[in-house]
Amino acid sequence: MENQPSHQKPVSLVLMGWKHSLQLVLDLSANQFTGSIPTSLGNLSNLTILYLYKNQLSGSIPEELGMLSSLSELVLSENNLIGVIPPSLGSLSNLTLLYLFKNQLSSSIPQELGMQSSLSDLDLSSNNLTGAIPASLGNLRNLTLLHLFKNQLSEPTFCSIPQELGMLSSLSNLDLSSNNLTSVIPASLGNLSYLTFLQLFENQLSGSIPQELGMLSSLSHLALSSNNLTGVIPASLGNLSNLNTLHLNENQLSGSIPQELGILSSLSHLALSSNNLTGVIPASLGNLSNLNTLHLFENHLSSSIPEELGMLSSLSQLDLYENNLIGVIPPSLGSLSNLTLLYLFKNQLSSSIPQELGMLSSLSDLDLSLNNLIGVIPASLGNLKNLTILYLFKNQLSGSIPQELGMLSSLSELALSSNNLTGVIPASLGNLSNLNTLHLFENHLSGSIPQELGMLSPLSSLWLSSNNLTGVIPASLGNLRNLTFLHLNKNQLSGSIPHELGMLSSLRRLVLSSNNLTIVQ
Repeated sequence: MENQPSHQKPVSLVLMGWKHSLQLVLDLSANQFTGSIPTSLGNLSNLTILYLYKNQLSGSIPEELGMLSSLSELVLSENNLIGVIPPSLGSLSNLTLLYLFKNQLSSSIPQELGMQSSLSDLDLSSNNLTGAIPASLGNLRNLTLLHLFKNQLSEPTFCSIPQELGMLSSLSNLDLSSNNLTSVIPASLGNLSYLTFLQLFENQLSGSIPQELGMLSSLSHLALSSNNLTGVIPASLGNLSNLNTLHLNENQLSGSIPQELGILSSLSHLALSSNNLTGVIPASLGNLSNLNTLHLFENHLSSSIPEELGMLSSLSQLDLYENNLIGVIPPSLGSLSNLTLLYLFKNQLSSSIPQELGMLSSLSDLDLSLNNLIGVIPASLGNLKNLTILYLFKNQLSGSIPQELGMLSSLSELALSSNNLTGVIPASLGNLSNLNTLHLFENHLSGSIPQELGMLSPLSSLWLSSNNLTGVIPASLGNLRNLTFLHLNKNQLSGSIPHELGMLSSLRRLVLSSNNLTIVQ
């Protein structure tokens, strides 16, 4: 989920008098008041500010509050209020701030709210509001913030997002996410020259992304993810020089990634994943020196991984999995000293694993599985002291398992299965005190099972099946009290089954078939 701005007001109760008038500020927020809001508050004709947020108030909002002609700020958020938003609130011509978020308000948004000509902040988010967004809100020319997210707003007949919102010339923050909005994104939103924050994610919006959004020169945050958007990513988005976050993931976007996105020098988060994008990963993305996360997974991207991505010195997450990428893993990726997650699985990458990946000192997750990688596992991977997950399974890796992997003290999951690995299982793997999963099945490993594996006390899954292992089953495996799966089948193990295996109280599956084991009578 996207982060939502917080709303905070000071806790106070103030009565102020000036000359011939009495202006009343009533703040009863952040208490434990229950019950309903008194209708008698509507008699306070000099009330300018009313804060009742963060209580346990219930019942409906009194329509009498619409008589408070002097009111400039009304904050009833974070209560248990139900029912409708009174249309009478539209009479509050001096109101600049209306916060009703985090209640249980239902029914539709009154079109009368579009009469509040002084309104600058309108937040009705996190309620149960239904129906359409009133086109009349486009009359609020002083509005800077409009939050309607986390409701059930929809309009099955016409455009769910009124094009009139494009007339809100002062608007800087627009969040309509997590509703049931349908139809297209209005091109008129491109007129909002002061807009810095636009979230429309988690709706049912369709059609293409308007190229007019590229005119939003002040925009820093654009999230259109989890919709049904089609068509191409507009090259005009490359004009958004202040953009920090671009989330277009989980749509049905097609075509290639515009190379113009490489001009977005302020960009720190780019998510284009789970679409139907094709073509190459633009080398121009290597220019995004402030990029922190790059998510391009679950598309149909082809060609090779640009070596220019190794210039992204701020990058912490690189997700390119489930594409049609070919060629080598660029050694330049070893320069990404801040990288914590590298997911390249389910592609068609070939060649060997670059030893330079052993320089990724911050890396915690490395998944290169389900590719066509060849060659040996680099011993340099033993330098990754923060690594918790190492998945290299279903490749064509050969050679032995480096004993240096036993230095990965943080490792919890090691999967090297379905390769062409030979040699012995290193006894040093017994040093992996945090290991939960060890999968080495479907290789050509030989020699005996190291008794040191019995020191892996957190281990829950041990699969060594379909190898050429010989010798006896170590009695030390009986120490693995957290073990739930033990698969040693399809080897050449001999001797008797250790009675110590009977102490594996968590064991759910024990498979020892297709060996040369004997049973002691």
